[in-house]
Amino acid sequence: MITLFNSYSRQLRIVLIVGGVMVGLLLFFGMPVILVQSSIRLATPYVLGALAALIASRAGVLNLAIDGKMLLGAFIAVAVLYKTGLNPIVGMLAAVVAGGVMGFVFAVLYLRIKINLIILALAVNLFVANATVFFMRVSFGVFGTLADPSINSLPTIDLPIISGIPLLAERLSGYNLVVYMGWGLVFIIWLVLFRTRFGRHIRAVGENRDAAETVGINVTVVQIFALTLSGMLAGLAGAFLSIGVLSQFVENMTAGRGWIAITVSLFAFEQPVAAFFTALFFGLSEALSFYLQSRPEITLPPDLLLAIPQIATLAALVLVAVRIRAAELLKRRNFAAQFGRELSNLRQGIIAGQGD
Repeated sequence: MITLFNSYSRQLRIVLIVGGVMVGLLLFFGMPVILVQSSIRLATPYVLGALAALIASRAGVLNLAIDGKMLLGAFIAVAVLYKTGLNPIVGMLAAVVAGGVMGFVFAVLYLRIKINLIILALAVNLFVANATVFFMRVSFGVFGTLADPSINSLPTIDLPIISGIPLLAERLSGYNLVVYMGWGLVFIIWLVLFRTRFGRHIRAVGENRDAAETVGINVTVVQIFALTLSGMLAGLAGAFLSIGVLSQFVENMTAGRGWIAITVSLFAFEQPVAAFFTALFFGLSEALSFYLQSRPEITLPPDLLLAIPQIATLAALVLVAVRIRAAELLKRRNFAAQFGRELSNLRQGIIAGQGD
């Protein structure tokens, strides 16, 4: 089976891409409009979170603090609007800055002070989760939820051309700014990673740190930049949850979405475009959970319907593990075959790479 996949990998990839596009178009135009809209909205934090995870991973750092940075961005966005009453865009920008600062601090603690990466990430997640509860009680005198009529959500945007096309208008138009920013950031990050010199530096650092240092790349600066950008993207994802959907902050409102975003990044081979479509799948699984609960004719247990996103995450993790194991087996098989050929050549008195 592994040999078959190796021999026809390009053809299989093309078949999978074409099949995925066809299934996506079928779902996009065949599903109820409300389900399509919910899927796109719910996929937005996964899109931004996956971009945050993959930009750090491409630089050689597994950023497990995505969930905490998303929660921080969600809290800062609402807190700033609660205190100032300004435009929601100000809250969104404040969340981005807060996420960037947290990402920079995270980078310094890891790269300069040499704190263990896993311990540091868990500490950040726990600190933010408890700090938001503390400041809600101390600074705002509320428990569980921070809300106020003065906190406005981000306004929706009607796309100029798309809004005039009947089939596309109701499916692609009418979302808020962060949704469309997420779409644009997918292309921008792909462009930076694969079409710029600095993007090549990021990938070089992630693939081989020592080799990158040998050719003169400042590895520390690259990783600090990547982790800061990762934090900014996570903060933007958090702002979408609080002022893009609810106009309020709820204790632990990320509900593990940061961890799912990491799964999205891994499942998508750390490719921005693939991460976007994978995030849409996870958004669909979450939207489907809510949609089925609202249908009175569905008699499945509510707990099972609520678990649909977690089931999708578990399935994705299993596929990631299978893919990694298959790659290891394929690498061993190729090495064994190459070693066998070289050994046979040596027995025949032939030096590898030379003729008779």
